[in-house]
Formats: sequence, structure tokens, C-alpha cells
Amino acid sequence: MTTSTIIQTIVVLGIVAVALVYVLRRVIKTSRGHGDCGCGCGKDCQCKNKPGKKY
Repeated sequence: MTTSTIIQTIVVLGIVAVALVYVLRRVIKTSRGHGDCGCGCGKDCQCKNKPGKKY
């Protein structure tokens, strides 16, 4: 393996690691009820307070 191949592999693995951490953080926040509900209003939306809505 050449030096450029090793550097490219390290960069790709770094990007994948950052993406994995981001996704896991979002899943954990959403499952605990601290993330947004997906309506597009953000984490302070009023959808969670409406009766009949399950998020």
C-alpha cells in the first residue's frame, strides 16, 4: 500500500466514525424524548404537547 492509499483510508474511516457517532447520538436523544419529533419545527415544537400525538 502506498502512502496516499493509507491516508485516504484513514480519512474515509474518520468520516464514517463521525457519521456513526452523529447517528447514534440522534437515535439516543430521540428515544429518550429529547430530540425533535420529526415535524420540522425543532426540539421546541408544540407537537409533543398536543393530545392524540404519539412521538
